Amino acid sequence: MKRILAVIVIASFALPSGAATVLAATAGQPARKAAPKPKSKPAAKPAAKPAAKPSPKPAPKAPAAAPAPAAAPDNLDAIALFGLGAALVSQDESLYVASVRPGSRADLAGLKTGDELFDEDGAAATREGVAAKVRAWTPGTRLALIIRRGLEVRSVETAAIPPARDYARSDKELSEHEKALASDRSAQGLSDGRAVVKMVGPLTVPVRADQGLWLRFPKGLPAGLKAGDELVAEAATGLTVDATLDFMAVPPGSKMRARVLEAVDDGVTRKVRLAFYALDLNGGGTYVNLAYATAVSGDQRMARVGAGGTLVAAAPLPDAKRRAPDPVLDTDARLRVRLLDPLVIDEPPSYWRAGPGLWVKTVEDSGKRLFEVTHAISGRSAENAGLKVGDRFDAIGGRSTDKMDFAEAIDRLYGAPGSDVEVSVVRGKSQTMKLKRGLRWASGKSEPLAPAYNAQ
Repeated sequence: MKRILAVIVIASFALPSGAATVLAATAGQPARKAAPKPKSKPAAKPAAKPAAKPSPKPAPKAPAAAPAPAAAPDNLDAIALFGLGAALVSQDESLYVASVRPGSRADLAGLKTGDELFDEDGAAATREGVAAKVRAWTPGTRLALIIRRGLEVRSVETAAIPPARDYARSDKELSEHEKALASDRSAQGLSDGRAVVKMVGPLTVPVRADQGLWLRFPKGLPAGLKAGDELVAEAATGLTVDATLDFMAVPPGSKMRARVLEAVDDGVTRKVRLAFYALDLNGGGTYVNLAYATAVSGDQRMARVGAGGTLVAAAPLPDAKRRAPDPVLDTDARLRVRLLDPLVIDEPPSYWRAGPGLWVKTVEDSGKRLFEVTHAISGRSAENAGLKVGDRFDAIGGRSTDKMDFAEAIDRLYGAPGSDVEVSVVRGKSQTMKLKRGLRWASGKSEPLAPAYNAQ
């Protein structure tokens, strides 16, 4: 027992204070057998690591491809170029080919989906610029574009379209249906044309028979004429459509053809019978119309017109010094003829010339030639301007009348409808008036006259 206590005391000095307290508390209890320690299993050996496979060599990098165009936002419209056969889309402020129709001009030119379009100077193309350029392109010409495909920049262009060849078939190559269709269209065109002609109406203007026209022979009526000879006389005056004097039917300077029916010269008298048969209008066409002589005027005091239109003149006295016989009529003589048939004039609107509503005659005053008003038509420009019968002109159309013949005076008074003509009126001193051609005046207002072919 003493031996046990001693062991405990010695052990207590060797243990921590906590352990000694436990031992002291249990010193009086019988000792218990220590519980057997559980047998621990041997630790498992670590599994062997599988052998590492050799890593494959990195594959070579592919060249960078052009960025695939992203889907266009809903609010961005694609540019469809139907004539070119391609559609474009805008992305990142650049323009890309979105699609190419097989067999189109774009396909034949070499454009491919994903190509980026540039301007000709190398700057990135804008949607509006390229679209405007392509839309302005005329088929049949080349269209050049600059594109970038990957890292490569190239130019492409469309092929020129050959012009269409003229193609025609003969009647034998037409089918029965085509022949019937052509016949129907021809008949319809003919019907439409006739309807237009009826709607426009005729452009003919009749001039009644028995109208008189003064003629002159520019080189005189020569002596020594024979039956069958042809002559040409010139209109020394004009012939209006009617008494209103609005439109000139036969202008001065028109030609009238004549044939000699009879010519007799017995040394005492000369007899010439002429048959006038055709009229060449000055500025117009030729019209067949019969006329005969009715009077003669001028210095030919020894000449007159007998029955049946025969011109009778005294033969000149014989003169050995005269190299050529005197003409039957001098250049200053005038021969009046009368139309036997109505004259129907068919001329375009541009032919017809209008007057200011007056007529004149030639007078002499103090050795100066003037033109005196013989008619002033009511409701026309001359009357509206205050002109009266008896007024005299010393200038017409800016030219003095002193060396003006009657034909020129009439020619200057008439002109295009609506145009102006200036006349200088002698009333103490000359007064210039501006007259309007082809106008009708009423209640202080004017209106154009109906054309000659509508006024009938």
